[in-house]
Amino acid sequence: MPHDLRTLGVIVAHEWRIQRRDWVPQLILTVMPLVLMAFLMPLYRQAMAATAGPSGQGADAGAAQAVPGLSVMFSMFLVSHVGMTFFRDHGWNTWSRYRSTAVPVPLLVLGKTVVPLCVLVAQMTVLLFTGWLLFGLRIRGSLIALALVVLAFALCLAALGVLGFAACRTVVQMTSLANVAALTMAGLGGALVPRELLPDWAVPLAPATPAYWAVRAMRQILQDGAGLGGVAGALGALLLFAAGLGGLAAVLLKPDHRKVSWA
Repeated sequence: MPHDLRTLGVIVAHEWRIQRRDWVPQLILTVMPLVLMAFLMPLYRQAMAATAGPSGQGADAGAAQAVPGLSVMFSMFLVSHVGMTFFRDHGWNTWSRYRSTAVPVPLLVLGKTVVPLCVLVAQMTVLLFTGWLLFGLRIRGSLIALALVVLAFALCLAALGVLGFAACRTVVQMTSLANVAALTMAGLGGALVPRELLPDWAVPLAPATPAYWAVRAMRQILQDGAGLGGVAGALGALLLFAAGLGGLAAVLLKPDHRKVSWA
C-alpha cells in the first residue's frame, strides 16, 4: 500500500507539472461562461419570473439559473481535456513505458485523472464565486451541500472523460463526441434554459443526464435554501452516474490497444 501511494503521488506530480505549462484552454473555458452570464442575465431573469411566479422574481433570480447552468455547461467542455491526458501519452509513447512497469492499470488511470478532476472542481468553484461576487448570486442553502454537488458532478465528468478515451480510437473522435455530448446533456439538463421551459419531448429525457441533477441540486441550494438532506437524492444520482460511467470505462478500456492522438 505505501508503495502504491508513492507511485500514485509520482504520477499525479507528473501530470501537475504538465498541467502547469499551459492554463490557456482552462482559462478560456472559465472566462467564456462569465461573458455569457453578463449578456444573458436579463433573459434568464425574465425566464425565471415567467416560470416561477413571484418566487422567481428576486434580484438574483437570473443568476440562480445563469451561474449554475453555464457553469455546468462549460465544465462539460473540459471532458475532452480529461481524455486528452491519456491520448497525449500515446502520442508521446509514454503510455507503453507506463505499461512496461509494474504499475496496475487502475492506479495509473486514477493518477492521471486526479489533476483534471481538481481542475474541474476549481473551474466550477471560480464560476460560482464570481457569480456571487459580480452577478448578485445568493447562496441560501448549505455551502457543504453545494461543495459536495460540485465534487460529485466533477467525478461524473472525469469518469466520462476516461470513458471517451476507452471508447474512441482517435483523439478527434473523442473531442467531437465530447463536444456533442456536452451540448446535448447541457440542453436536456436545463443548463441552457430553465428546465421548466424544456420542450415536452425533452422533459422525460432530462433525468437521464448528470447535468440535470447537478443544475437541479444547485438551484435547490441557491434558491430554496436546501441543505444536505434536500439534495441527497440528486447527490445519489450523480454518484450513480459516476460509478456507472466509470464501470463502463473499465469494461471498454483495453490498456494495450494503440490509440491515435495526432497524425
